[in-house]
Amino acid sequence: MKRGLFIALALVLFLALVPGVFAQKVTVWCWDPNFNVYAMKQAADVYNKTHPNVQIDIVDMAQDIEAKVSAGLQAGGAGLPDIALFQDFRIEQFLHDYPDAFVDLKAAGVDYSKFAAYKVGPMQVGSKIYGIPFDTGSTGLWLRTDYLKAAGLNPDSYAGKNLKWSDVVKFGVTVKAKTGKPLLAWQSDNFDMLRIVVQSTGGQFFKPDGSLNLRSDAFKKSISLFKDLNDKGLLYSVVGWSDWINAINSDQSAGFLNAIWMVGTVKSRPQNAGKYMIIPTPLIEGVSGAANASNNGGSSWYVFSSSSNKAAAVDFLKSVWATSTPDTLAFYNTILKGAGAMGTFLPSQSGSNYTARDEFFYKSQPVFKDFATWMAKVPVLKYTPNYVPMRTAVANAVQNYFQGKLSSVDDTIAAAEAEYKQVMGE
Repeated sequence: MKRGLFIALALVLFLALVPGVFAQKVTVWCWDPNFNVYAMKQAADVYNKTHPNVQIDIVDMAQDIEAKVSAGLQAGGAGLPDIALFQDFRIEQFLHDYPDAFVDLKAAGVDYSKFAAYKVGPMQVGSKIYGIPFDTGSTGLWLRTDYLKAAGLNPDSYAGKNLKWSDVVKFGVTVKAKTGKPLLAWQSDNFDMLRIVVQSTGGQFFKPDGSLNLRSDAFKKSISLFKDLNDKGLLYSVVGWSDWINAINSDQSAGFLNAIWMVGTVKSRPQNAGKYMIIPTPLIEGVSGAANASNNGGSSWYVFSSSSNKAAAVDFLKSVWATSTPDTLAFYNTILKGAGAMGTFLPSQSGSNYTARDEFFYKSQPVFKDFATWMAKVPVLKYTPNYVPMRTAVANAVQNYFQGKLSSVDDTIAAAEAEYKQVMGE
């Protein structure tokens, strides 16, 4: 008996001390090998410098990760990894439907004051906070300086300026009249652009009790802005993501409104070099709390309560993604350059890649520095568990308004409410 115990203890010590032999394995689910998977592999390399005996197994989930997580949660955690990546607009549904499925990382000592505040909102329930914020979807107005010049306008008059939407509409009308180019490429079957505008106001799609909040001043003004842009011919409307990207990269518009993650798409076309500048998200006037900043996209990391390696999983996320050391700050700097992945860990913004000028953009604009500055000002948006059916209902109603099937903003809101209630069975 004593000899067997001695052998077992020796084996444990061997596994813990011999390089290349792993005592623990932490499995991570995420997607996109050139972005999220790449970033997590870089994080694993940093962690393994001080924890060589913890294997970080990163699985690229090319298909719908949320569906696989749902199946696992319904099976009591069977088959789930230790860590998974969730889109920010989806996590509130999971926290609502499976309140005990995730580890409270605030209780584990994560300092959330060091992250962009807007990222923390969707992952918080009461006093508990469940995620480690990852990337930002900080937005800006992307403008083609060559079309501004062709319209007789000086791009420097707008560079870096906090403009109101009325200012943008004014020069957009001039650009359309002089060049024939609509100001903004717009994917009409996608909710993102409207979400950007509404979030910039600090408005919410839902009230604290979970009921719809589409009759707010912020929402009405946002819908009115879109109708004005449409009626003045300032939207180049397409259906589908691919057609939207093609519109941007085939010179069909003088700009677009979207997030930092469009840097790679714009840079993928060499002809775009020197043409684009990005200014802060325009301000909706007359709405208290509105800002020249918004967000579109972004995701965060979560640890499952069912994990058999919770302690190691939490330590990994906390040590690399939420701690300021030379290695971790270098990590954030690396993934920004390597994948355009801008983290929302505020101390990381001191990295050289965050502050560097980018020669691809108009007058070598330091685009990452600008997006990081705007990120800190993004108002918090609570998505709630019913965000997806709401956005579909609103997108359909707005389309009908543009096509003349609805005659007013109030009619548009009423139609969205009716479709939402029908889908939700209310």
